[in-house]
Amino acid sequence: MRHTSHPILPSLIALCFGSLLMATPSRAETPAPCSLLTTAEVEQVVGKLKGTPTTDKEGTAGWCNYEFANGKDALEVWVFPSEAIGRSRSISKNPVTVKGLGDEAFMDRGMHGLNYVNLYVKKGATTINVSLQETAGDEEKVKALAQKALRRF
Repeated sequence: MRHTSHPILPSLIALCFGSLLMATPSRAETPAPCSLLTTAEVEQVVGKLKGTPTTDKEGTAGWCNYEFANGKDALEVWVFPSEAIGRSRSISKNPVTVKGLGDEAFMDRGMHGLNYVNLYVKKGATTINVSLQETAGDEEKVKALAQKALRRF
């Protein structure tokens, strides 16, 4: 069975963050989501990409969607204002604090009813979410990708 990315994921996240996405004033220029990881970095950690990543934006949130040649893996990198980490933690069913990444970080599985592991990291005025479809070694993979992304802002 061929995996396709979940086109509903952006809508679910936008719904959950509602007013935060639309009404939060920008304190600083947030990085472009697809600028945070290189193709080589993603392929080294997850696997061979299928084409070029795609990007989109809604309100103050932006995301980069990566599809993989194996048709199974899926990755999204989200960029939000810093306040998003608190909102994300409040709707998380089982947030697990992650030490050593950014100013604050936590991980969760199955947010929004999807089989993804999500790592939220706040650094300065920005929160990123590295979201990877569940797979072997997924927690270490999202941590490795987040460390690489954090070097770029």
